[in-house]
Amino acid sequence: MRTKKLSFILFLFIGFQALAQEQISLNGNWKFALAKTEKEAVQLKDFFQPDFAPSSFVSIPVPSNWAVLGFEEPVYRGFEKDTASEGFYLYDFNIPKGWAGKRLLLNFGGVWSSAEVWLNGVYVGIHESGYTSFSFNVSGKLKEDKPNKLAVRVRQISREYKFDVYDDWTIGGIYRDVSLEAMPSKRWLEYAVATTTFDPNYKEAELAIKCMVSDKHEGSLPGNYPSPGKPYDIRFTLQTLQGEKVAHRLLTIPAHTSTSREVQTQIHVDTPLHWTAETPNLYVLKIELLENGTVVQTKRERIGFRQISTTGGVFRINGQAVKLRGVNRHDEHPDVGRATTREHWLQDILLMKAANINYIRMAHYQHAKGFVELCDSLGMYVGEEVSIGGAGGLISDPSYSGAALVRTYETVTRDINNPSIIYWTIGNEDQLASLNLAAVKFVKALDPTRPTMIPWRHETWLPKDIDLLSAHYWQPHEYDQLASIADRPIITTEYTHAFGVNSMGGLDARWKALTKHPAGAGGAVWMWADQGIKTPAKRPAGRYEKIVKDDEYLRIDDQGWDGIVDSYRKPTRDYWEVKAVYAQVYPTINKIPFVTGQSSLSIPLQNDFDFTDLKAIKIEWIIKEDAKNIATGVTSIAGPPHTVATLNVPCEKLGMLKSGKAYYIWLRFLNESGQEIICKSVELAPASYEIRAKPEVAKIIVMQNDSITVSVNNINYCFNPKTGHLLSGSIENDKLIYNLKPTIWHKPDNGESSVIGSKIASKLPDLNKYNTKAKTWKLQENSDNVCVETTVEYTVDAKNSFTVQYKYLITMDGKLTVQYAILPHVETPRLPIVGMSLQTAPKLKDLHWVGLGPYDANPNKQAATIFGFWGGALDSAALDGNKATQSIELTGSNNKVRIANDGYMEHHRLDPNRVGILSTVLGKPEKGRKPFEPSLLLETNTGQPFVGQFEIDLEAIK
Repeated sequence: MRTKKLSFILFLFIGFQALAQEQISLNGNWKFALAKTEKEAVQLKDFFQPDFAPSSFVSIPVPSNWAVLGFEEPVYRGFEKDTASEGFYLYDFNIPKGWAGKRLLLNFGGVWSSAEVWLNGVYVGIHESGYTSFSFNVSGKLKEDKPNKLAVRVRQISREYKFDVYDDWTIGGIYRDVSLEAMPSKRWLEYAVATTTFDPNYKEAELAIKCMVSDKHEGSLPGNYPSPGKPYDIRFTLQTLQGEKVAHRLLTIPAHTSTSREVQTQIHVDTPLHWTAETPNLYVLKIELLENGTVVQTKRERIGFRQISTTGGVFRINGQAVKLRGVNRHDEHPDVGRATTREHWLQDILLMKAANINYIRMAHYQHAKGFVELCDSLGMYVGEEVSIGGAGGLISDPSYSGAALVRTYETVTRDINNPSIIYWTIGNEDQLASLNLAAVKFVKALDPTRPTMIPWRHETWLPKDIDLLSAHYWQPHEYDQLASIADRPIITTEYTHAFGVNSMGGLDARWKALTKHPAGAGGAVWMWADQGIKTPAKRPAGRYEKIVKDDEYLRIDDQGWDGIVDSYRKPTRDYWEVKAVYAQVYPTINKIPFVTGQSSLSIPLQNDFDFTDLKAIKIEWIIKEDAKNIATGVTSIAGPPHTVATLNVPCEKLGMLKSGKAYYIWLRFLNESGQEIICKSVELAPASYEIRAKPEVAKIIVMQNDSITVSVNNINYCFNPKTGHLLSGSIENDKLIYNLKPTIWHKPDNGESSVIGSKIASKLPDLNKYNTKAKTWKLQENSDNVCVETTVEYTVDAKNSFTVQYKYLITMDGKLTVQYAILPHVETPRLPIVGMSLQTAPKLKDLHWVGLGPYDANPNKQAATIFGFWGGALDSAALDGNKATQSIELTGSNNKVRIANDGYMEHHRLDPNRVGILSTVLGKPEKGRKPFEPSLLLETNTGQPFVGQFEIDLEAIK
């Protein structure tokens, strides 16, 4: 059903494009030449002349970026010494009969960065703004009887080009659609702006329309007296997407010869369907210009009934407070650069919606019009940005006022009717200056219905023309503090940086700290996709290999390796973290008490949707014992947005819970299309377990010169009194584990290196390679256990050592409890891990854990993980990394080792028989910014030891 609906929407979308005012596409194969130097450009200076012979030109597709086609190496973040190549384009085309006498507009969707245009040898004009759509009036410059010659010179360097250079690729070309548009020559519809306003109950609405009608009839009276002319009619029709008429109005407008007039009207609409990202209901507004009762021009605008307010410091859509779950997006793809297509736009939006993303910040410029229209159709909130950000302080130079206002005008007027656009921003990470404040005021004059923002500016004293506050990359407590006092909504347009694959820590904490306050409207993760560019030429040797290893044609700069999906939109670990943090429905508890015999479990569910009732959500539940399903079911419950509802899960099949087993409920939430919103788990906390029979106790201690063996019921633990280490654990003479020792180091990944310090991480010796010496040793036997206590000194070199105090407790049921305290004296200020590691016997083939899975987990990055029973073969890639655990199981055909550890497990398939049993691990950074909480840093200079405890249980499988 969803596929049919989507196909219908796309069919209508294509149809509306074709039904717009008359136009022809000029996309296709153009002739092209690249001038890499100024000397080469001078040689081509007459390329626009009708008699120019383009013998050196080659055929390329338009839209495209010439670097992506292989004409030169792509450049990241602007050009050295402001020197760059230029592109020269030629295209021959014919126009339909009757067009020569019409008013004609030559439309460019986007040219980076400067376009100088000629038609049939006649100069048309120049446009210098790399990301906005623009048009030239070419009336009277085209011929019907023979082909017309269009010439475009594309420069990458202009005086203002740095307004269009960001943390991304700087690639030139005509990269969006080119078209020719025809309309009546004497009187035509210039533009139409539609706004919607609801009544106080948000049921009925007023549709206000402003329509500019231009007139070029010649005056018949001398002097400055207005000449008489003929009146005309304008017909306004509001329709559903299916063509059903909703409302209409016919106006007769008195003549206004040789001047334009903005015609205004208002249409009352009874109970229109609302447009939101959750309910993207669209209508078609058709505006027809009639002369003597005949339609001479038609405009169509797809609109949505949507009203935005910031009253009381709360961001609301249609009267409801809304939370924006966002990402930043660049309009690019490795295969095409910025010449993206509907296929790319659709892929992005559907993947985003699958990750519970409802908001896109178009960073840092106007994206393709088709992308915005798909956001309208599929339901996505969009923040649109005027491209005047950064640029080395140009915003403070008043001579750039023209550049700033042109970009502002072109951005706002193109997309003013798109309901998905929910705010306008001016620039990116700029100081407040007169020029960007003037641009804000200009935006407010053009469109008073949407709020404005200067990203990065968060000061509460900002002028009231700036409706929204934004703070980039703050710590959770700072967002908490700002949102608690702000009198304007806060939309943090960049708040967590997904850098590489080993960072993005603290997303969950930042999101919750900000959005728990009414003023905290949400934010956008930087960035949606890795910024990759692929060309037909192999990338330069020695560049980009650190990131891209398996594709010698793909380029990803160090600073552009920051997507939650890769360049080709394959989800990364960060994608799943974002999906979990942004989930709109979830249990409010992680653990629930259970008493044997109770009939049901009551689980509170939070509905964080803004407009969707929980009754629209299907809930699949499974009660599990380890990996075994005990009971399953499917249900739904009612619960309005922004409330908590109760789910009752029947649990009669549970019975008495068994000791050593994990019991939990998996809850899978599906939207109306059957797509998973999130899967979450609630652990059962039983009041009692099934009672096991007590074993008969037989205890033996054997002391030799180099070992001490403690045997309890054929379970043997062997210690070395010289090193204090547990040498092995075995059942009878069958050794299962051995070489238990401390671990406080591994080779840091790039995220850990940024917290530890990259120079320290690269130069520090391996702290796991040491000499050992037991300083103290004590063995004590009593009726309940055997206790071994020892203090061991570990020496790496003259500057790096640490001391460990151990306490081993062997109880009468054969279990070994290990307690340790590690006090480091090392050159690194922080450690990546702290704990113990052991080797397992080769016969133990499988590893499972009870805890969070299946993904890696860290103290400040574990939202995507689910409590359950996880694992597989020891050489499985799924086991690699850090896993948050309650217990670890290693199994073979006849034996099992169970390790109860409320901490983390470290494992890698390249060393499958080594298992790290960790008390804690280093918190994830947010790009290069360290976690704020001291507990996440594993600091070595506190003078306090790192402590941990776990329990080992060796068991023969019968």
